[in-house]
Amino acid sequence: YLETMLEVLPEEDARRSSCDFKLRLLRRNKVGDKATDFTYYLPDGQKKSLAATSVRGNRLLLVFYDPDCESCHEVLGQMISDKVLADAVASRRVSVLAVYTEGDDGVWRSSLGDMPPSWTVGTDRLAVKEGALYDLKAMPAIYLLDGSGRVLMKDARYGDVRKALGSAAE
Repeated sequence: YLETMLEVLPEEDARRSSCDFKLRLLRRNKVGDKATDFTYYLPDGQKKSLAATSVRGNRLLLVFYDPDCESCHEVLGQMISDKVLADAVASRRVSVLAVYTEGDDGVWRSSLGDMPPSWTVGTDRLAVKEGALYDLKAMPAIYLLDGSGRVLMKDARYGDVRKALGSAAE
């Protein structure tokens, strides 16, 4: 649809820039592609990058979230209470990286106690959102990556990711 719109809209049409932006965003981080690298910061201020993040078991569950988001509360609650995920993390079959994308350091820090200590939790200081590095139209945005940073699942529902992690362990 977006490609067609770009073909038929006149160059001076104001809608072109919106269509072009959305198309570039959709084309980023496709399944099979290397995930876009970005910088994030740990609670102690240490600077990390996605590309340098340690991945156990050749799987990284990348979660972009906002503690003030109702849907994030619901999905993160499912993830945190999920014994299958906890066992996969404990047995080093998967790593979890949860990244706060909304830029309010106080909100992020006040929610750190809710996150499992076995997860890596960071804040990107708005880099992902402002750079439109990932499609964050619905939060949480969940990606499953392999150990080399290739996207296995994009903007996935947690239930689908859980099934994929379960079948990878078999």
